[in-house]
Amino acid sequence: MTATALHFPDIDQDSLPEGFNSRSISQSILSLIAVDFAIEYASLPFAIDEHGRLEVLTENPYHIGTVQALQMHTGMIVRAYRSTRDTVLKLIDFFYGSQQINHGVNSKSERQRRFSINLMETTVVIVNDIIHEAIRLRASDIHFEPFEKEMIVRFRIDGVLHEMGVIPKDRVPEIVSRIKILSNMNIAEKRRAQDGKIRISGQGRDVDIRVSTLPTGFGEKAVLRLLDKSNYSVTLDSIGMDSERLSVFRKALSMPNGIILFTGPTGSGKSTSLYAAINHLKRPDINISTVEDPIEYNITGVNQTQVNQYTGMTFANSLRTLLRQDPDVIMVGEMRDSETAEIAIRSSLTGHLVLSTLHTNDAPSAITRLVDMGIEPYLVSSSLTIIIAQRLVRKICTHCSCETTLAPDIRAGYGIPPEIRCYKGLGCSACGFTGFRGRSGIFEVLPVTDTIRTLINDKAYAAQIREEARKEGMITLHEHAMQVLDSGVTSVEEVLREAPGV
Repeated sequence: MTATALHFPDIDQDSLPEGFNSRSISQSILSLIAVDFAIEYASLPFAIDEHGRLEVLTENPYHIGTVQALQMHTGMIVRAYRSTRDTVLKLIDFFYGSQQINHGVNSKSERQRRFSINLMETTVVIVNDIIHEAIRLRASDIHFEPFEKEMIVRFRIDGVLHEMGVIPKDRVPEIVSRIKILSNMNIAEKRRAQDGKIRISGQGRDVDIRVSTLPTGFGEKAVLRLLDKSNYSVTLDSIGMDSERLSVFRKALSMPNGIILFTGPTGSGKSTSLYAAINHLKRPDINISTVEDPIEYNITGVNQTQVNQYTGMTFANSLRTLLRQDPDVIMVGEMRDSETAEIAIRSSLTGHLVLSTLHTNDAPSAITRLVDMGIEPYLVSSSLTIIIAQRLVRKICTHCSCETTLAPDIRAGYGIPPEIRCYKGLGCSACGFTGFRGRSGIFEVLPVTDTIRTLINDKAYAAQIREEARKEGMITLHEHAMQVLDSGVTSVEEVLREAPGV
């Protein structure tokens, strides 16, 4: 498809992207971006694609700051296309009418102009701007994803991926090479996956970045995991657990031995809860040791060990060694196999408090999972103290929150009682027009009582354990999610995504 445009004698038609059609630019499209803003960012809106994204002609489509500013200004996902600055400004002059355009440059425009002058500086600036913008937006991950015609940059913010901009295909190799250089990878190796690290320090912030590259059909994909250690001060009170269940949790943490188990899928906040528990337990008179893969946050006063399969430092081998280091509290990042689980359980029976995680959908299933791994039921029943299943839901932005209504049939279909109030976020500049800002936990807390221990010894199914636990007062994930929904913290969509009714 070739560019279709009105006749502009003083505009280089070759500088217009493929698919650009100036005849389809309407006043409703132009009204999405104010003329002053269009001039400042040298950006012209010209269409809305089939996915509802605003297509914009701009000088710097690969500059994450420009794309983010456009998205904040319009409240839409922006798909940017490249043209020359002179062409964009002339088109703005034509389409916006008699507005006086200053073709001089201010400091911001001059900074943008430098992107297309010095190739080496361009690559450095692009990567630096993307990383710093991700830190500013509280993103946990940056995805550089190469496709046939371009590389898409996406940020994971509050657990959800958002498309932030695109990088032209001819720039992809140098962008990936720059990331590899920063993370001490082999830039010549493009046929296998690599891992590396980047550390950013300055302005009172200390951010560690774990980098992973993976060969794909259109080039190397890079994913950066951001760990902002300067802002990491998680406590038990901040994880989102209500006072009643928090008191049960604190009681379990006060025990001298036993196993405290956190369950849930990847990304459900298990590690955060583990670190909150460690921060609560940490004091000078006890020895806390951990085995992690990887060590996400360094905690002063805690002995943390990194798993390394290549040197034989597996979870099981590291745990055996830790038992000879006179620990009081042991944290095992994950019970991945029966050997690790059995060592952890026997450690709890010999006077150690053990904290660990397991991948199951709810708390009762963790018990049957351990038995299925080959652990004797009597060992499971005598060692477990409490099991906590959890999920993370996005919190509605407090700046644009409002109450909404649901039809009775929809409430009934989703299991939402009529007395539950529902809220949503309209989207504003404070939340990047997503309607959400931050996340909170929902929990299912199962104390292992004498009755539950009897059921475990009898090899009861998870459903039987769940039924008895509910009789003893356990609130399920869905029931806690309904409480969070009624309080206006999260939305119906988040509850249905993370804790649907059964």
